[in-house]
Amino acid sequence: MGATGRRRTPTDGHRSGHESEAANMGSPGTGGRGPAHTLDLLWGTVRPGRRGPRGGLSVEAVVRAAMDLADAEGLAAVSMRRVAESLDVTTMSLYRYVPGKDDLCDLMLDAASGTPDTADWPDDWRGALEHLARDMRALFRRRPWVLEIPISGPPLGPNNLAWMEAGLAAMRDTALDTGERIRLLMLLTGHVRSEGQRDLSMERAGARTGVAPREWGRVYGEMLGRVLADERFPTLARHVREGMFDSPPNADPEEDFEAGLALLLDGVEALLARRAAAGDDEGPATG
Repeated sequence: MGATGRRRTPTDGHRSGHESEAANMGSPGTGGRGPAHTLDLLWGTVRPGRRGPRGGLSVEAVVRAAMDLADAEGLAAVSMRRVAESLDVTTMSLYRYVPGKDDLCDLMLDAASGTPDTADWPDDWRGALEHLARDMRALFRRRPWVLEIPISGPPLGPNNLAWMEAGLAAMRDTALDTGERIRLLMLLTGHVRSEGQRDLSMERAGARTGVAPREWGRVYGEMLGRVLADERFPTLARHVREGMFDSPPNADPEEDFEAGLALLLDGVEALLARRAAAGDDEGPATG
């Protein structure tokens, strides 16, 4: 799922196809130390040095304090200094547990992701993936700061891998091959993340301009109507006149998310139906 990120490096544009797809799900950053270090940090195999503050402090306590700060004030408020102040320790003492801000964000985002509760998910692949998408969206709504860290590679943390496991398990009885399954999972989580980022941007724009998020469509249509010329943008101009961007006052803010989710999964159903009709519906024996 949308998990963690880091500053991009000159080699970021040269990842393999599957690495690029997995990046949509969210991955830990490197903090300048490489993925092996990040993996150790996320799985708790990195041991703090011997010097440091009183024994009550731990990686978990540092991460918890940082998450509390992000919940209260947003990700921009999180710094090693602010976290140290909230724990009543020196800033330098935190580096015994977490090497830096990028590493702290890796840990925060995996912790914030939690693990999916699949107990009430239906057995069919579509129903299960719908639940996964909605549960992930609910997480982003609760903690929008999760969306503020760019992702840069495949997920490595235990919680984010639990979401991947749940998504792949939902498709185990389908005729999709392994490559198609991971691509679908990346598309699905990419849709959830994109919609969440758009919602966050619209809410911030609303706070800045005084225009409510659900009113932006109407306002946008009115602005376009003032500048569009039929001879230059004939199709767009016609659609604007027909009310393409008008939204009813009681419009459901979840409508766009659900419409996109349905279109995505409808396409998968159509693919599986074509394969079944062609007699190619056995698919992989196990998932």
